Amino acid sequence: MATSRGAVVAGCIGAGLLAAAMLGGRANEGPPLDPRSDSPDGTSALVSLLERLDSRVELSTGLPGGEDDVALLLRDRLDPPQRGAVLDWVRGGGTLVVTDPGSALVPGEALAAEPSQRELTRGACTVAALDDVAIVDGGSSVRYRSDGADGSCLGSRSYAFVVVRSEGEGTIVAMGGADAFTNDRLQHVDNAVLAVALLSPSAGTRVRFVDAPTPVGGGDKSLYELISDGLRRGALQLGLAFLIYAAWRAIRLGRPVREELPVEVAGSELVGATGRLLERSRSPAASAEVLRTRLRSAIRARLGLPAGVPEARLAELVADRGVDPSLARAALGNDAVTSDEELVAVARAVHSVQQEVLR
Repeated sequence: MATSRGAVVAGCIGAGLLAAAMLGGRANEGPPLDPRSDSPDGTSALVSLLERLDSRVELSTGLPGGEDDVALLLRDRLDPPQRGAVLDWVRGGGTLVVTDPGSALVPGEALAAEPSQRELTRGACTVAALDDVAIVDGGSSVRYRSDGADGSCLGSRSYAFVVVRSEGEGTIVAMGGADAFTNDRLQHVDNAVLAVALLSPSAGTRVRFVDAPTPVGGGDKSLYELISDGLRRGALQLGLAFLIYAAWRAIRLGRPVREELPVEVAGSELVGATGRLLERSRSPAASAEVLRTRLRSAIRARLGLPAGVPEARLAELVADRGVDPSLARAALGNDAVTSDEELVAVARAVHSVQQEVLR
């Protein structure tokens, strides 16, 4: 018996740990727009797409350098000196794609923006690289002013989702949002075509996902995000094992153990008290009403009921708790009591209700 029980428990713990390990092996998750995240709002699919087109993708923390051809700034967390360094890189001949409408790197003449529709049609397009783009699912995005830009697409002559401006020897491409590049939307309509046209115009293009270096103690990641996936999986497995062990210890297997019942107080005490009450009042009805009134008050207090609850309703509630309905009515009802025998019956009913409900 003990051997089989131990085997069952060991099997349950093993199955739980296996399930925890399988759960821990799920797709990588991370903050929104993270190029390493497989969640719907991550951008790992964009990285895979570029790599399949023989682009060289750089995900390490840092700013674009001389070996980088295209830099993608999904979310601008740069400080002013870092933005200045990125602008110097663009002026030296680099191409910067900015998908953060709040970035200070968006061309100045395009800063006045308006909310955009989710599906963006080609419209008036003056960017030759986007000739194959017809419709884009922009998600939650904006359209920039395009009248002062060197080129624009996916909009009108006044507002567009994509605006292009020359900066020195290089180019800044501002998009009205990054939702088009997320894992959830990259496969929609021409989103992937737009990504390839802007980020990988030819094989061998070196693309850097700009992730600003932060000082020691800096960054906006929470403490939970700093914990490694392996440590999270280990904690999950330990927690699951503890729950299984606690459940095993809480369940008593085998036949019920017979236990001695507690000694019950003799009913003669209530009978004696009833006799003394009858001797003082000389009326069975008055004595019965005293017993019933005390019981009703105690029942209402125990069940949290107001004083106005009818006696019949009290009897129903007591009967619902396993008391014989006839005893409940006798103890709490208003049946007339005209003899000593009937008073004794009421006293016994009151005693039974007290034992079942108030003990």
